[in-house]
Amino acid sequence: MVIAVAQARTVRASVACEGIGLHSGRAVALALRPAPAGTGVLFRRMDLLEGGAGDQSERLSRVTIPATPFHVASTTLGTVLSNVHGASVSTVEHLMAALAGCGIDNAIVELDGPEVPIMDGSAEPFLEAIERVGVRSLPAPRRALRVTAPIHVGHGDAMAVVEPLDADEAPAFRVDVTVDYPDQLIGRQQLTLKGSADAFRRDVAAARTFCYLSDVEAMRAQGLALGGSLDNAIVVADGAVLNEEGLRFDGEFVRHKTLDLIGDLHLLCKPVIGRVTAYKPGHTLNTMLAAAIAASTDVEVVTLLDADQARGRILA
Repeated sequence: MVIAVAQARTVRASVACEGIGLHSGRAVALALRPAPAGTGVLFRRMDLLEGGAGDQSERLSRVTIPATPFHVASTTLGTVLSNVHGASVSTVEHLMAALAGCGIDNAIVELDGPEVPIMDGSAEPFLEAIERVGVRSLPAPRRALRVTAPIHVGHGDAMAVVEPLDADEAPAFRVDVTVDYPDQLIGRQQLTLKGSADAFRRDVAAARTFCYLSDVEAMRAQGLALGGSLDNAIVVADGAVLNEEGLRFDGEFVRHKTLDLIGDLHLLCKPVIGRVTAYKPGHTLNTMLAAAIAASTDVEVVTLLDADQARGRILA
């Protein structure tokens, strides 16, 4: 998201939330805690902490999972991260998007289960939790990744590219996302997002995840979507939305795909200075793009010396 801030950031104080895991169906409690500059975002499976060998520090290390593109273990119906010890955490993308929307690059996320709670299927509950405690600047400059040449990725008929900003381009971050589904209800939708952190909150934060009713039984047969319901997902069947309240926005489907893209790119834990275009994005494509940016020689790490330098050009 567009975050024109020069200093590294974290949450001002710890904040907790509880919910159900979308795929596990298990109740899970989450605590988001402040972290110093340079930490990045770390997930900790506190339910795995007891009973292991070694001292407290060693046990904590084994249950800590860094949020990076290189810790992605699966992208089936959500982004799953794991570490070398086998600890994993699922469905991280909505929380990561909320952190991105607040310009937070440093935080500890403690969980008592294998999955980030789905809440209402959007990033809004996490955003509201962060807003309750506020955001704190840290005594260190914020670092960003400036793209100097186009970086392309593709997966099947899906594609994404991040390009340098034009010298004469207005000082606004821009992401162009297109989805294309065969049914008439969703069909082809396009969203251009640019501007400020307010645009994230206004245009995408509340957009919910979605699925087809015909897919639900198949997912549950695989042990997935056990916690899914009309309270945390848009369900589509026979060209109609089954949720009694309907859609929250026109184009809520492409808005949610944009939310997922922002969350998956925040695995970089640094804002990306560039313009992103994505066609039919999903977690596989999104995390491929994040990994390509992280590995590319066409990216330079820059320090955001002041807010004017960063204004409108930062994808967090």
